[in-house]
Amino acid sequence: MPHVLNFSELPTDSAFEVRSLLLGLPKEVETRLLPLPQILERVRSASHFSELSSKQDEPWLAAAYLRASLADYCSIEEVQKIDRPNTAHIKLTDLTNPLLHLLELMRHLNIHVKSSQAERGSIAASFDGSPFDLGIQIVSNLEARDLGELRNGKHYAPTDLRDMVIWFKKAQLHWGAGYVVRLGTEALAELICVHHGL
Repeated sequence: MPHVLNFSELPTDSAFEVRSLLLGLPKEVETRLLPLPQILERVRSASHFSELSSKQDEPWLAAAYLRASLADYCSIEEVQKIDRPNTAHIKLTDLTNPLLHLLELMRHLNIHVKSSQAERGSIAASFDGSPFDLGIQIVSNLEARDLGELRNGKHYAPTDLRDMVIWFKKAQLHWGAGYVVRLGTEALAELICVHHGL
């Protein structure tokens, strides 16, 4: 039976309009995760690597940071048992936000099938009223059919895989692939905080 996804949970354009140019998690997220040190470490590193991915000039290095970010993102689920060994844990497959599922699939794709290809791009931005071009990295070889061929990809309706990829390709043009991964990491961190009463 395919996983049930709710596409209304995907970040909207407003999530990209408030992006900070600085590295690091929002202070509020870090503070709430302090009682879960292993989770906090993985959330920090997934966020940090995703931001570094967007700032690279070399496509191979951007792709490497993106892979590292996706790997740490997926490990967040696993380290819940270290921080809270006697508590029920959140499972990515039980969640309905398509972005959280897509990031897990992208991790599996990068580790087991093919590496993401990063391409340099830019977006128009402004700082203190002055316009400038901000460099970003975008993933150029993400395809729904590749995700569907993964072992875990079989648990998704082909139309859901297609719609996830279409959304990602559009979203990454706002601020880069790395920032989309960061949004997913922060969304998962928020759900974990709520689940553990933080």
